[in-house]
Amino acid sequence: MTTRRYQRLISSGLVQPLDAVRFHGGEAPLVRRLMAGAAVLPQANHHIAVHEIRGAAREERGYCDPHRHDCAELNLLLSWDRLLFRVALGDEVYTVEAPATIYIPPRLLHSANVVEGTGFYIAMLGNSDYESTFME
Repeated sequence: MTTRRYQRLISSGLVQPLDAVRFHGGEAPLVRRLMAGAAVLPQANHHIAVHEIRGAAREERGYCDPHRHDCAELNLLLSWDRLLFRVALGDEVYTVEAPATIYIPPRLLHSANVVEGTGFYIAMLGNSDYESTFME
């Protein structure tokens, strides 16, 4: 019998309803998949969530309320077509088109909401325990 020494290094993503995650919810046309973090791959020491957006029609909608983390966050916007996101960083609001990278320093109030398009919004934090990163 072959020993599977490294199997614990592989994990399937976990689909999460938006309203199960603090500061998230709403009617955005996306699926949130946890790819690394305490619930799926804690040994990675990161929280990585992929937001898969399919065919969002242009409109104002919210799914991520303003919040802060005590660690840095790096977001990647990727698309094979067109993907627009509205990102609030502090009191400044930007419309960002994929491909793009957004760096959010620790403690900066931020939110992100899909405007239109198809693609991926990938959020990465340097802590596997996502809930512990929130600042009130």
